[in-house]
Amino acid sequence: MLRIFNSVSSFFVGLMFLLIVASCQTEDDEPVIVNEYLVDYEEVASFSGQELRVLAAFTGFGQYQDLIEYGLTLYKLNYFTEFQGERVEASGVVALPQGTEQFPLLLGARGTITNNQRAPSNLNFSQNSSSGFELFASFGFFSVVPDYIGFGASSGLVHPYFDYASSARSSVDMLKATREFLTEQEIAFSDNLFLTGYSQGGYIAVATLKYLDENPGELPNTQVVATAAGAGGYNIRQTMEMILQETMYPAPVNLAFLVYAYQQTNNWNRPLTDFFQEPFASQIPSLFDGNNSTGFINTQLPNTLNDLFQPDFITNVRNGTESEFLAALEENSVHGWAPQTPLRLFHDIKDEVVPAEVSESTFEVMQQNGAAEVLYFPYDLAPTHQEAAQPMYLQTIPWFNSLREF
Repeated sequence: MLRIFNSVSSFFVGLMFLLIVASCQTEDDEPVIVNEYLVDYEEVASFSGQELRVLAAFTGFGQYQDLIEYGLTLYKLNYFTEFQGERVEASGVVALPQGTEQFPLLLGARGTITNNQRAPSNLNFSQNSSSGFELFASFGFFSVVPDYIGFGASSGLVHPYFDYASSARSSVDMLKATREFLTEQEIAFSDNLFLTGYSQGGYIAVATLKYLDENPGELPNTQVVATAAGAGGYNIRQTMEMILQETMYPAPVNLAFLVYAYQQTNNWNRPLTDFFQEPFASQIPSLFDGNNSTGFINTQLPNTLNDLFQPDFITNVRNGTESEFLAALEENSVHGWAPQTPLRLFHDIKDEVVPAEVSESTFEVMQQNGAAEVLYFPYDLAPTHQEAAQPMYLQTIPWFNSLREF
């Protein structure tokens, strides 16, 4: 009797499976594609190669004009990712070259922003708000530029600034959504992947590389070809300790953002007055509500560190007793491993925001860990941290192009 019941059960299970499959097909018996990560997309702009050359001259990218090979089409993508154990909707921009080759994918990790209007998916050329990574499509890459948690579709959340897990996860999930988008559009793409970013983006590029190295099944049939990262503060504890040894710092917005984001992301049951002096402790949440630019926030915070932070907080970071904060810095640092694919670290030696020693020591640690294809390129070609991105990319683009295969 039991044998008959099992046979009947198997029959009905098989029948239900066939009915489910049949219900997911069109009248032409074509299976319906169900995307796991891609939510929706829309075309937002399209430019010919000639239009891009003109546009590049007016948006600060004139030195890249001669590298432009293709026109490009821009799409805004919404996709699912995971944050703090919950599925959330995030967004970003994908730029497609106007060509028929099987282009490789490229992750362009943007630098620090605090105003949601500066999110890549809120692209506004009239306000010169492009990240710059959109232009990589004209060099021959499917350029993927995430907004990251806290901006764009997820602007209701506090951005988890320099947070390893969410930085890597949201990057990888947008790459997955992009592949679903390309497949849905019947656009062939290469299995090759390039990663790049500067400042916070440099950190995120290396974080994503680390995550993919440690989780090889996350992007199946994908090969990371090369990574270029600039001034990324990869060892966050070293970066913070070096900065807090000084009395003045020209970018207090970065420090305040880091401490506030860690307090929020890690759900520390500590008031902001544990870290910041008043009136800044009370002002921090509204300053970082997504409506203010980094420049404006910098004008609202003091450059003198003893005026911004509680003296005890600075002292405890210096002597190593601010254990909760220091542990978070170590947990989110991305320097202590051995990349398995080519990685080039770039840093201007006069960088006033992120000490160049951080990139140098990251390179040394990675070499000691057995990384055979990591190189460090110090240079002295720009007066400020922000302007030092351009010399890096004038070296990175030809390198990436030399490794591109169609």
